[in-house]
Amino acid sequence: MAAKLEEGVKAKYVTNLSNNGDLTFGINEKSYKAVKKYLTKGEGHGLVLDDAMIDATDKKDGEMLTIPRPHLLMGKRSLTELSPASESIFKSILPQSNGSSLAIDVNTSSPLSLTTISLDGNAEPNGDDFDRVAFQMRLNPKKKAMTILPEEAVSLLIAQCRRSVHEAHAESIEEVEEDEEIYMEYPPSFAIPGWAAMDSTVEALIDAAKGACGPSLHQRSIAACVGAVLPPSRATTNSVSFEGGKTKIASSKLTALLISTMQRKDAEASKEATKEAALNKTDPVEPDPFVPLVILAGVTSDGIELTALQLSKPQGVEQELHCPFGNISVISSVCYSHNDPLTLVDKALDELRDQVGVTIPESEEPTAIVTYGSIAMQVKLATKLKAKLETYGKAGQGNDDWDGWDQDISIVSTKEDCVSTGLAVLAASVHGRVHLVVSVKGTDGKNRSKAKLAVAVQDVATSAVAVSFNYFGGDEKMWTEPKVIFDFDRRAPAGPYQIEFTAAECAAHVKYCARNDGCRNIEDEGTLIEQANNMKGFGGIPDREAAALQLRFKVLQKTERKGDWIRCGDVLKPLSMQHSQKEEGELVACESAVMELSLNPVGLITNTLLTNGETIVQANKSARNSKLLRWAGIIGSIAFIGGFLIKSYVEEKIFERDTQRVMAFYKHAAPNSFHDGDERQARYLVWKYKGKKDALWRRLEAKYGQPVRHAWEWEDEDEKKGDEEEDADDLDGEENREAETEEEL
Repeated sequence: MAAKLEEGVKAKYVTNLSNNGDLTFGINEKSYKAVKKYLTKGEGHGLVLDDAMIDATDKKDGEMLTIPRPHLLMGKRSLTELSPASESIFKSILPQSNGSSLAIDVNTSSPLSLTTISLDGNAEPNGDDFDRVAFQMRLNPKKKAMTILPEEAVSLLIAQCRRSVHEAHAESIEEVEEDEEIYMEYPPSFAIPGWAAMDSTVEALIDAAKGACGPSLHQRSIAACVGAVLPPSRATTNSVSFEGGKTKIASSKLTALLISTMQRKDAEASKEATKEAALNKTDPVEPDPFVPLVILAGVTSDGIELTALQLSKPQGVEQELHCPFGNISVISSVCYSHNDPLTLVDKALDELRDQVGVTIPESEEPTAIVTYGSIAMQVKLATKLKAKLETYGKAGQGNDDWDGWDQDISIVSTKEDCVSTGLAVLAASVHGRVHLVVSVKGTDGKNRSKAKLAVAVQDVATSAVAVSFNYFGGDEKMWTEPKVIFDFDRRAPAGPYQIEFTAAECAAHVKYCARNDGCRNIEDEGTLIEQANNMKGFGGIPDREAAALQLRFKVLQKTERKGDWIRCGDVLKPLSMQHSQKEEGELVACESAVMELSLNPVGLITNTLLTNGETIVQANKSARNSKLLRWAGIIGSIAFIGGFLIKSYVEEKIFERDTQRVMAFYKHAAPNSFHDGDERQARYLVWKYKGKKDALWRRLEAKYGQPVRHAWEWEDEDEKKGDEEEDADDLDGEENREAETEEEL
């Protein structure tokens, strides 16, 4: 541990992109061939870096071509999606279009221009997800212009960064062949500004990263926060000292401010708790630790982002040097893309203050406002922030509900490499190079060491996601109002959020809106359920099929709370599918489907469509067969259980009858014997000879010499004998009277 502390912080800044992210090529045959090979085969980054890319200060303007900031166009499907900042940068190369449709620019004389192409091979854009904004550049005046996508241009910038890292650490890397681009395997990491956290942009960035290992993506404000609390490197300051035989690490300005504030607030809270316990004559209750609120403010030439977050779980340097705090919880984020972002400081801070008041109303004023970006921008931003905080302070005088935001809040500036070093720590944490070692008790009761993330980040969404439905075949006037499913400041990752589509509901919407002018859908849930139930069954098959084929669905996204919604991906047909027995392009209708939507912290949307693939007719047949099977099962169960009960009842009656038969037999065949009246013996015999009753009757008849009659047959026999005895008694009386008469005579 001491050796690691002496080594100090390992995250360091290597180099900066030349020309502020611009891509400059030489205009010559060599440059043309290198770029042509790269665009054709998708490889050869090193060749382009060596033969085509140049420093803008090396040659004259007429001998070079510069693509300005291609990352601003990544994922754009149309030139209408350009932000104000992007429009100001690309104004000189935008195509001249008289109409609202920005088509391919046919002006091939210009060395560089913007155009819109279609990736599916169509000659013209179709307004779908295959459309892309691209650059047309002419590196050889005698050859045709080449088309390069923004992500292909950004991929070259990423390769340039990878090579810089490779060259900076060449002494620690095994020797390889010169033409082998080993640096392309380095895992990249990107800090995404909140205003660029869009699905299409992030998807294009992932495609541009390439390589064997996928990139790790983080919000830029979080990277700035991690970089701001990171201790200074030993290379720049004497951050390591030795006192009393112990190694001490100097803290950053922000870390020192937060730790001192937390200690002071905790001491005050503990003192108040002790005082209150003494007054109430109770044991003091340990108060909750103070959690400081920090505002991250970043401004570039492309936009502004303000983020409110809380830092907790301070960690000593002996636990993890690179992460003084173990938990970062984001509260809210406000982002704008603008060509003059400093003009939006007041608006953004007002909005962030309102969001913080709604989300954590019990929180105190921010402990610090941390700025990041270039030094020049930070100075201007700090001036704007101080002026706005003074306004808050004046407005809060004499106000009991004032939240404490004023000019006394510390404004902490950071180095220009703050985001880069913080991003390096986050990436190292993702790859397990920066971690904590904790002791975990296993199921066997033994403690074992286990690695965990050095810093846990609870992100919030910097964009909102909504969905819209169209039940009339995509008619632009019939789209429903966007329904927000993931709102701003929602904990991310979020989802999956399930949306269920049924043909019956689609038919209900169509039928209802046909009777009501200006209607796009049924808004009342109860009415929708009632109307959908009426469309079920065989009678509603035609309506359900037609409505299912007309259903359209689209996902929307935006990064500004009052901004415009931007469509993500194509317009979907969730209840239409290509059937294997139909011609290509001919769709059939499905009865139902479920779509799951998820959102990650940097705005990437994942959607999954789940369906069993049954057509409406098949679904009806399946429902009917299922109903028949269900009733057949019910009837079969009733018959089985009823038959079993009847069988048990009949067997019990037969058993009781045979028991009475045996008892009646013993009563007449062996009166006053042990078996006479012994019901248990009779039941035992009947049970023993179950299924062999004839053998029992034969044995009893053979043993006692009497037939084995039923109980009621013995009663008839007794009555018959009684009648015979009565007749015999009468005859004896008549003989006695005759004898008496003779004697008298």
